[in-house]
Amino acid sequence: MTIKYNICEKRHEKKMTQKQLAMRAGISTAMVSFIENDKRQPTFLVIASIAKALNVKLDELVEIKDNYHYFRQ
Repeated sequence: MTIKYNICEKRHEKKMTQKQLAMRAGISTAMVSFIENDKRQPTFLVIASIAKALNVKLDELVEIKDNYHYFRQ
């Protein structure tokens, strides 16, 4: 699964809107939309903020072994 899919899935599980997630994570609603629609790659700090806002562990959003190349940048 991709980061965008995992974020969207967890947000739906928590019955949150993009606006609610954005407010809790301290990012814009547009950023949440861009991430979920694969128009932007979130930074590690944004992913961490989203994980905290969703009350999930970071590894529930990011499959480290599958995204190793992403974090090497």
